[in-house]
Amino acid sequence: MKFLMPIMMMVITKTKKSLMFSYSLIVLMFNLNLQKQDMSKISYFMWGDELSFWTFDLSIWIIFILTFNKINQNTIYHSSMFMLLILLMLTFYSWNLMMFYFMFEISMIVVLSIIMTWGYQPERVEAALFMIMMTILTSLPFIISMMNNTTSLSLWNIHCMEVNSWEYMSLMLVFMMKMPTMFLHMWLPKVHVESPVQGSMILASILLKLGSYGLIRTTSINSGFNKNLEWIIMSYSMWTALTMSMICFIQTDLKTMIAYSSVVHMTLVFASITLNKVKSMMGSMYIMIGHGMCSAGLFYMANIIYKNSKSRSIIVNKSMFSMTPTAMMMWFFMCMGNSPMPPSINIMGEFFSFKSIVNWSSNNMTVILIMVIMFLSSLYSIFMFYIVTHSISKSSAAIISNFNSKNINTSVMLIIPMTLTSIDPDLLII
Repeated sequence: MKFLMPIMMMVITKTKKSLMFSYSLIVLMFNLNLQKQDMSKISYFMWGDELSFWTFDLSIWIIFILTFNKINQNTIYHSSMFMLLILLMLTFYSWNLMMFYFMFEISMIVVLSIIMTWGYQPERVEAALFMIMMTILTSLPFIISMMNNTTSLSLWNIHCMEVNSWEYMSLMLVFMMKMPTMFLHMWLPKVHVESPVQGSMILASILLKLGSYGLIRTTSINSGFNKNLEWIIMSYSMWTALTMSMICFIQTDLKTMIAYSSVVHMTLVFASITLNKVKSMMGSMYIMIGHGMCSAGLFYMANIIYKNSKSRSIIVNKSMFSMTPTAMMMWFFMCMGNSPMPPSINIMGEFFSFKSIVNWSSNNMTVILIMVIMFLSSLYSIFMFYIVTHSISKSSAAIISNFNSKNINTSVMLIIPMTLTSIDPDLLII
């Protein structure tokens, strides 16, 4: 059903037959491996497991949704989407650390081209340069460490890889920048603000998961050194989540607020992956899939608000959805998924993550910190919902003229996987 639904929508929206055939070919050739198998071999250098299956499923779903959007320079746009899907397939199914690194850096270049082509403000050049510089600064030490270990770059035998402390830190740094975590996140709000809605949806839902995916793959490297770092990483993650939750409250730009909330979720994923336990890995997988759908939906709805009011300011957009009940319901589902609340899969991910952290350290300070983080991360999502739907009504919010059937279909296609995966979350176990 998940493969037929986007293809049916392509037929309804009169998508070109060649494009529809190309996307269908990728789905049929590379992603029909059974997710219940431990490993499935595609070729001599491409292997897949459940983690590859679900992360690539998320990529397919988001890119299929984005192909329905009407945009200027349609041919270039569809070519970019198709090339990005190919690169993500090579990224998630490659079984060599060097190839994985090359593929996810090239996928960032495609997103950079989308931002530069369809961005609508001149400041996008500054944001793109900022992202490039941050990527180069963290990538160079990682390349040097890989060159020192060229004989043990296969992800199948990566637990045998012997690295020193500096090489291990360079390995963590490149994935922390892609997630991103605190102090390495400065490029993210800038890029989100300057990019079009397609760039924001791809960046938040797929490319931020590349860092988490890379950390999960490489978490078995030199576990003894990892144990020595656990206290530093866990305290850093907890205080970062608390700080970023409070930063969300002082934002006036809606897209910046959603971008900072992504940093909070990804920091929890970083803490869960560091523990390297069964429940923590399950929790990180749940958050990755749920947040991928939820953040893409939030950016899409924020773009609808922007097109109506020509402003991203929370103050200007007060009560924007108050006279449109359908839009209000969609926004409610997105915000509660970000909160997280049932029936979203995100709540199971956060419960597993917090349970793993409490099992790791059950002292009073950790428990109090986790309770405060849970409260604050829910509160800014509730605030984000309330300010757009329940403030004093203005004449500009009388009707949202561009909330048509296409917007409703796109929002529903992002909400449904986020809620349905919570019915049988065992499918996502890695």
